[in-house]
Parts: sequence; structure tokens; C-alpha cells
Amino acid sequence: MKAPRRINKKYQKQLLMFFLIAWFSVATSFAQSQGTPTGQQTQQSPPPTTNSTEAPAQLAEKQSSFTYGAEMDFNSRYVWRGLLLDDGPVMQPSAWMSAFGFTLTAYSNVAMTSASGDAGLKATGLTLTYERDWEKLKVEAALDGYMGRQSSDIEAQNTMEGSLKLSYPAGPLRIFTTHAFDVLAYRGSYFGDAGLEYQRPISKSAEFTVAVRSGWASAKFNDVYIGVNKSAFNFVGVEVSGAYYLGSRMYFRPHIEFSSITDRRLREQLAPANIVNFGLAFGFTK
Repeated sequence: MKAPRRINKKYQKQLLMFFLIAWFSVATSFAQSQGTPTGQQTQQSPPPTTNSTEAPAQLAEKQSSFTYGAEMDFNSRYVWRGLLLDDGPVMQPSAWMSAFGFTLTAYSNVAMTSASGDAGLKATGLTLTYERDWEKLKVEAALDGYMGRQSSDIEAQNTMEGSLKLSYPAGPLRIFTTHAFDVLAYRGSYFGDAGLEYQRPISKSAEFTVAVRSGWASAKFNDVYIGVNKSAFNFVGVEVSGAYYLGSRMYFRPHIEFSSITDRRLREQLAPANIVNFGLAFGFTK
């Protein structure tokens, strides 16, 4: 696989921390001055949903309150945007805290065996997300700082992405699309995806979710992470999960996902091109 150009790692680390501290400072000030937009949600640990029949004053009080949570997710493989980055079992802990529509999430990826390299900590990240609803449209803007997320086949580099996610209900489904742009180490790298999600309560304490998505990327993204300098429709995938809540705070969530690389040149470069990953997550929210 083609190795990306080296960037001074000491300079990367300093620049990355500067961006994260600056963004968080600006975001906190903005939140305090703008009042109380609607509630927030992270991929790692979904907090309780908001009842749309509540009065504005009740919504404001609930949305401005400080909440937090943590999750430990055990997976059979490390899969990222349809790419297999670690073929052995991994542990993915995460923790988040939210207030005023902002969510700060810290997470990491820990290899549990040496199937594709040294066991131990392989990647860490920090994400700051701001979420707001306009009528039925949900908008999520995020800044993601990645540290060592790549596999052993790619030269590890700290980098940062800005992303925008839009979602809208369509009957029993929810349509979503996400667009991410690298703003540090791999500027010009872009990845987008879109799909449909269906979520249904099974009982008062359990719910079922299925999501179908497809992803595409710029030539720069595919050159950096795959070694093919070509923009392409990268993959299609489906994920099925179920969440069971133990009381009002604790939950566990089994899940399974399948993804398949669709572009011929990318399939020739990647092995395997079809990936099945399953896992079990445990977490709590407050």
C-alpha cells in the first residue's frame, strides 16, 4: 500500500492540540451566548430521547442540563468506513459529556491480540459535536481529532476532520448523509456517506435498529488509505443492532455489520473486500 508523505510528528501534535483547545473554547462561549438548542446524541452511547410534546420551557431545561455517559464496545474486527484496519478482536472504550447542544467525546481502539501487529492501544480520538434541529431536519456539525487511527499498513499520522451530518424522518425511516473533510494532515481528503435507518421499540426497555448505507470518497482519501489515486463509490453496508436498557441508565447493545467494497480497482487492492464484524457494547448514560 502506498505510504503517505511524512509530516513532522512533533509539529502535528502541537498543531492538533491547538486546534482542539481553540475549538472547544469557542464552542463553549458560543453555547453560553446562544441559549438552548435541542438535545444531543453520540454514536457511542445514545442518551434518552426527547418527548416532542413537552412545553418549550421543559425542553429548554432538559437540553441545557449536563449529561454524560460511557461505553465499552468489544468487536471482532476494527472496521472504519468499509476498510478493515485490524483483523483481530478489538476493545473500543468511549466516554462523552453534553450540555447546550454540544457533546465532547473521547474514544480509543485497543487491539486485544497481535493478529495484525502489536497488541495494545492502536488509536485515540476526540470529537466535539454541535447538534440542532430545524423543524424535522437534524443538523450535526463536528470536529474530529484522530491520533494513530491507521493500520500498520499506513504511516500513522495525527490529523483532523470537519464534518456535517444531516438527517430527516421519512415515515418510519430516517434519511441521513454525512460529509467529512480532512483539514490537517491530508487536506483535500473527503469522505461522504448516505443511507436509511429504521428504529423500532420492542418493549419499554428494548429497541431494534437497522441501517443501510453507502460511502464514496475523493481520490486523495483513497490514495492515502488504500493506495489507489481514484475517486470512487467505495462501499455499501448494513448494520443491525439491538439495545436493552437495565433501568434508566445502564444498557447493553449487541450488533453486527456487513460491508462490501464496490469499486473494482479498490477491491483488487484490498483483502478482504467483504467484511463481517460483530460486537457487544456495554454502557451507561446520565
